[in-house]
Amino acid sequence: MRRPLVFVEPDNRCFGCGPGNPAGLGLQFIETDDGVEIEHAVPEHLQGAAGIVHGGIQATMLDETMCMTAYAKWGTPVVTGEITVRYLQPVPTCTPLRVSARIVERRDNSVFIEGVITLQSTGDELTRARGRFFAHQTTTP
Repeated sequence: MRRPLVFVEPDNRCFGCGPGNPAGLGLQFIETDDGVEIEHAVPEHLQGAAGIVHGGIQATMLDETMCMTAYAKWGTPVVTGEITVRYLQPVPTCTPLRVSARIVERRDNSVFIEGVITLQSTGDELTRARGRFFAHQTTTP
């Protein structure tokens, strides 16, 4: 299964996925049997070192994909409790990438999710992450 996944929220200005944020990444998610993935080429203006995607942008793409995995597969919006990112190889700008994530453990009101950034053309693993995400409890004012 591969289908577009949209998190509908009024006035979504999220830096990673919000259509209401013109300065954001504009990530678009695809639900798979295992989790969620994105395909994205990071523009050059988001580089750290010349031609290399800034580490914070890599972490953001992983965090966004892992949060959407929880939403798609656990059925609830989440907040990030912690995330550990391992930078294995330089991630080139302006190059098609795939970011994918899957739930690896569930515990009470949280899930543990692993994510990876790979080159879309070869599948080479560039960056990986693991995080703990908690169900988001909305409050009414």
